[in-house]
Amino acid sequence: MSATSSWTWYLVWSRPNWRQGTSIDANPITLLTIGSRAILQVDSRNGTNRLVLFPGTGQIVVNSSMGRRHTHSIVIRYSPASGADLWLDNIQVAQSVPWPPGTLSGPVILLHDGTPFGAAQCWFHEAAEWNRALSDSDVAAVVAYAGRWVRGSRKGLYLIINGQSNAINYAMNDGAAALLARGIAWYLGALAYNVVATTGGSASYTMQSGHGIYAVASAGYPGSFVMDPGDGSNPSGWSLGTDGLAVQQAVAALPAEDLSDICAIVWPWNETDSLRQYSEHSTFQAAALRFLSLLRAILGDTSHKIPLVWWNAIPYGTSDGVTMHRQAVQAIASDPAYNVIVGNPQTSDSNPRGSSWDPTTGIATGGDPAHRDSVDNLRFAMLASPIIARALIAGGYADSINTLPDVLPKAGGPSIVHVYRQSNTTLIVTIAHDGGNDLKVPLQAATGIGFSVMDGGAPGNAGPIVSAISCQRIDTVHLQIVLSRPLQNSSNACQLFYPYGPVQIGRGNAVTDNFSAIAKPTGWNASADLGPAWSIDCPLSATFSGISLSDTAM
Repeated sequence: MSATSSWTWYLVWSRPNWRQGTSIDANPITLLTIGSRAILQVDSRNGTNRLVLFPGTGQIVVNSSMGRRHTHSIVIRYSPASGADLWLDNIQVAQSVPWPPGTLSGPVILLHDGTPFGAAQCWFHEAAEWNRALSDSDVAAVVAYAGRWVRGSRKGLYLIINGQSNAINYAMNDGAAALLARGIAWYLGALAYNVVATTGGSASYTMQSGHGIYAVASAGYPGSFVMDPGDGSNPSGWSLGTDGLAVQQAVAALPAEDLSDICAIVWPWNETDSLRQYSEHSTFQAAALRFLSLLRAILGDTSHKIPLVWWNAIPYGTSDGVTMHRQAVQAIASDPAYNVIVGNPQTSDSNPRGSSWDPTTGIATGGDPAHRDSVDNLRFAMLASPIIARALIAGGYADSINTLPDVLPKAGGPSIVHVYRQSNTTLIVTIAHDGGNDLKVPLQAATGIGFSVMDGGAPGNAGPIVSAISCQRIDTVHLQIVLSRPLQNSSNACQLFYPYGPVQIGRGNAVTDNFSAIAKPTGWNASADLGPAWSIDCPLSATFSGISLSDTAM
């Protein structure tokens, strides 16, 4: 292209963030270069959000609201006789601007100025060029065509991760937190995504290995995200402890623009807290809510707009402790005032970290039972993405997409809604579907793994646990469970668990739906964009509390 010929350029691009990691981060970024002449530039970090045509002598500032995150289209039309005309999105913002002194011709470069470190660090969407100055009607057609893109100011999403060693593995060692953010961004059409998840600092971190929300006296584990003063006081008055102050410091270190992007708190967290006594139920629940309240205050969220995403407890801890934890999470999540959601309603379908797993049998051997395997952490992230995306849409955090199709999961998997005691050894379980419409009973699921009945008693004072020995699909919404021995107590004194306490179901051994086979609306097949691993069935949700048996079929 040159100053002595007529031409027209069309470009659509997005800027997800300021330029980063170079010696010239503060300099403007160049969108269009001809030879050594910058034709169009936009301010970066230290500018005033200007879009400048022919920067330098004779430059024209055509817009002053080009923020950090945006998507825009431009049409620039030039002829030697008339100069340059420029359209930003749907509006003409410059007319008949003469070519300034300097370079007359050269190769065209998009989103780069041709020098070392000169990349604009933007997303390129599409471009077109014509070796003539388009007519007004042609330009109008191109401007209308550009309406296929969502343009203007855009959003990024930032997740803050709290927890202990499993959260550290999830966020820092396995990349599951980043995968979760990427999946949520895909569902929301968000322009950028990131996570804040740190550990190892002396005074600034968001995760600390082995630490509960507060100290676990019965098991000898520390924890001071909120500090238990040991005086029997109500946790609603507890203050941040050392761990909580470290989280506060980590948040305080964020740039204001990143802090404003935080849209979800994620707790892949329960292991130490699942070693508590069942009698701690009310204290633990109140302490969790206290830390959540203080954390939201740190984030400047006074209206509970930012959701907390928790998971159903992993298979680690004591039977009473895991049950207590699950019931506390259920109680908190059931009150919409707290804005807490369960992103993964089933985590027991996972393997010990580093174990050897046979995919033909579903049997895992060896490994570290206190920590979840990396494959499972990544799967948890993929399963949770649409669930969290729905919560963020409801909270006003959507970007270019503000509704999800009904076919996508809403709760994260099918759930048990009724248990009919057909005989003392046979149960008929009724399932409510989420994203799927059928049931699968793979590998060890057929042996009834995970299903058990508490035959009398109650959590905290448990009766005998009767394990299942068989699980068979009856139809799309019913399973038949056969127990290892006859039940002794009346149905209203018996409760079905899936699973009970820290029982491990193992990867590939949970009953699932058939979500991977469900037809998706055009553009909504995550596996087509994000990879085949995203084609996934949703596991049957774990029970938070035992489900009482019924003598009536459903």
